[in-house]
Amino acid sequence: MKFLIYLFPAMINFVVSGVFFYATQRFVDSGASRLLSALVVPMWAATYCITNVVIGKLVTSKNAARLIVYGGMIIAASSLGFIFLDQLFLLLFWTGLLGIGFGFYCSSFQVWCRELEQNSESGIAMATGKYTCAWSLGFAAGAVTFGLLNATVAFSMCFIVGTLVAGGVALIDCRLKKNPVCTAVSADGVPGAADLIVSKFPDYAWVGWIVGGIISFSVNQLRSMLQPHGAAIGVDNPKETMALALMTVSLLQGLSALALVKSRIWMYKLLPAGVIAMTGIAAMLSFCFVRTLPGFLLAAFFYGIYSGCGYFIFVFYALANREKAGRNAAINEISVSIASITGPMLGGLLAERSGISWTPFAMAAGALALATIFHMTVFAADKRRKSALMEVK
Repeated sequence: MKFLIYLFPAMINFVVSGVFFYATQRFVDSGASRLLSALVVPMWAATYCITNVVIGKLVTSKNAARLIVYGGMIIAASSLGFIFLDQLFLLLFWTGLLGIGFGFYCSSFQVWCRELEQNSESGIAMATGKYTCAWSLGFAAGAVTFGLLNATVAFSMCFIVGTLVAGGVALIDCRLKKNPVCTAVSADGVPGAADLIVSKFPDYAWVGWIVGGIISFSVNQLRSMLQPHGAAIGVDNPKETMALALMTVSLLQGLSALALVKSRIWMYKLLPAGVIAMTGIAAMLSFCFVRTLPGFLLAAFFYGIYSGCGYFIFVFYALANREKAGRNAAINEISVSIASITGPMLGGLLAERSGISWTPFAMAAGALALATIFHMTVFAADKRRKSALMEVK
């Protein structure tokens, strides 16, 4: 049953990744400016952000599944628009509608899956790792699939996926209500052993909002600017090369997160967080200089490891406090939305004004460096974190 449940974030993010790739490629092929080509992700992010502001006030463990169903229905509706009304600028409208559907889905699913994993050995880490892996693998499949299929076939798949998610979540939730898979917390209010360990540490959700937002800022430079960059530097087979690079980022992101499902306390330690951050900064800088498919894939490999660990921390901090998990998850997604608006627009503007296509990646590496300094400073100064580490050793 749980295996089927984690297919849903993979399916939904397959749709989103494919839309990002296809719509951006349409603008690139039309000869549009780099700034205009970069507007696809911000259009999705703007509606996604507004929706999450509302959903953050509404979502609870009781209504989360119903909100996911609504999200699937909206995503299916946007897919019909991509199929039948696919004029260039209408793509932005349907992308915005997709953002609304995704807003209903994402925070709600995090709350839903957190409840499902209460009885597991690793608690929050299990929910975080599986969720991050699932949506990342969906992202990996979306870009490469849409790079190979024609638009009508691809968006027909989107409609089917959205419909399956809505119907599947409704059916599974009805079954879970009759035969609940998570009863430990709902029955007596006592968290599992893994969650008791987490409760000893300070609430770092606010750190996650900032650092996770900057991670999203950087990764959206790749999603929105890698294709224009490839076209600008004359990469061989640019469409296929960039689709494979984006797929590699998301694939390694998912596998890295899955490897962390047995995590206990490393996300509260300075050294692991610092090493992971340095890997991400170096990988992002590499995108400025590589010119071949092997080079792009190697940079994507290491950046995917970084982003998988980074998103794991981001989601983990948000879900650590059960009572505030819905609110924290929604603010997470608002942070992602803001970064998804500002990142591509700043990157597109910088590339347009400078005439240098790799400048967005250099800017992203600088932002990651600032996020790392902030994260390390907070950890080093917090005596409660050090005390908790001593207590749970």
